[in-house]
Amino acid sequence: MSSAHLEIKQLKKVYDRDLFKRKQVVVNDLNCRFLEGQCTALMGHNGAGKTTTIRMIFGLINPDSGEILYRGKRLTTADKRLIGYMPETNKLPVNLTCEEILLHHLRVFRPAHLKPRDYKAAIEEKLKEIELWDHRKKKVGKLSKGMGRRLSWAQATLHKPELIILDEPMSGLDPLGYRLMVNLINKLRQDKVTIILCTHELWSIEQLCDQVHILNHGKLVYSTLDLGQEKDDHVSHLLTVSATSGAVVEKLASGTSLPKPSDIKVHNHRVEITLSQYSDALKWLQACTSEGLLVMEFRKLSPLSESRLITYFGEEKTA
Repeated sequence: MSSAHLEIKQLKKVYDRDLFKRKQVVVNDLNCRFLEGQCTALMGHNGAGKTTTIRMIFGLINPDSGEILYRGKRLTTADKRLIGYMPETNKLPVNLTCEEILLHHLRVFRPAHLKPRDYKAAIEEKLKEIELWDHRKKKVGKLSKGMGRRLSWAQATLHKPELIILDEPMSGLDPLGYRLMVNLINKLRQDKVTIILCTHELWSIEQLCDQVHILNHGKLVYSTLDLGQEKDDHVSHLLTVSATSGAVVEKLASGTSLPKPSDIKVHNHRVEITLSQYSDALKWLQACTSEGLLVMEFRKLSPLSESRLITYFGEEKTA
């Protein structure tokens, strides 16, 4: 398994919640690792501690205790220049153009791989990549929400970070913009950039992520790393056939020639057969088709179903 690119150890943040100095623990002795070159989903309900943790990584707020390690050493200001961040909401200056935003970003970060004379060429390449070159002179305040999201992506990746934090990157995108964002994230994965993906979208997790962390009330309550396995090791497979086939399914399940399903559920119009191994699911698919059953669906299930997520998430904090 890869080594930890970023590691959080015993991180804690407490706020005064009101004038009476009553305490609210937002991040509570948090421990988690983000592996080198992998994409890790960071999930949790509103108030779970995700945003506070991100702010502590960037030094926007200081932890009350604990530490953040970058490749095994305490995170420094120089390390933070190697990290990119795409926030959930577009917070770019509305009176600057797309070009001006990116030029200012390069002047602040001064990436080692670029000389100042190459800034304009790098900006042109990045704006073409996100399909905003024709809008380069447009002020941020005049951009659509989807265009603003793409510009935020450009700013987060222009200095070629080694690690990038993406906070709900798909938010506000139309189908074409969504597909472009997926392709851009996959390009980072191919380049072995370490990615922390904050999202609630199960599809994004299934398609893009190698690992999953779930926070609840400031603590890590679920991690594929803690289980010592990859995310895909927890995937199961669903075979759905017509409900008129219920008797045949029961006969197949009671026999000895087929692997035993993890679960069989009968609904109004369908029978759902769940199997943990893909090879077992294929045997069931072949048996059902041989019996002439109407197969309605055959797909991989996320290891984090909606019901399971609710179990890990718990209730949102209202304070």
